[in-house]
Amino acid sequence: MPGADRTEVTLNGDRSIRLQRVLPAPPDMVWAVITDPDLIPRWWGPAHHAPQVREMDVRPGGRWRFEMDAHGTVFGFAGEYLEVRPPDRLVQTFVFDPFPDAGTTEEMTLTAGPDGTTVLTVDITHPAAEGRDAQLAGGMAEGMQETHRRLAALVAERMS
Repeated sequence: MPGADRTEVTLNGDRSIRLQRVLPAPPDMVWAVITDPDLIPRWWGPAHHAPQVREMDVRPGGRWRFEMDAHGTVFGFAGEYLEVRPPDRLVQTFVFDPFPDAGTTEEMTLTAGPDGTTVLTVDITHPAAEGRDAQLAGGMAEGMQETHRRLAALVAERMS
């Protein structure tokens, strides 16, 4: 079982990564935070490069785009929402601009846990094992610790 203080990162087959963390709020509250474009800069990505939300149309077929300015270099992330089922399932594509042919599919589920918590599970599937391995080698696991720590703090704040 994942913990509330750390995101569990595991390999799931030869092309996928699974992320799991317990968040201190029920699924509907976590969903509200994750799908609110005004809150994205408060938890998504590294704190020192908060993203700007350029587009976020949370519906099947809707698009999303976030951009981060890292010391004068803008990095873009974008995708399409494939499935939107509040408050427990969101499936989207994810493309990092420098690698447009290495896009992934991300399946997020929010499961009610004990004592009003939520188990966040994100399955990231790459087209090839090499993409998965490159994402891990690039520091993704460490980055997700910070992102999910910030998400947990934000949902806890919203609960108080």
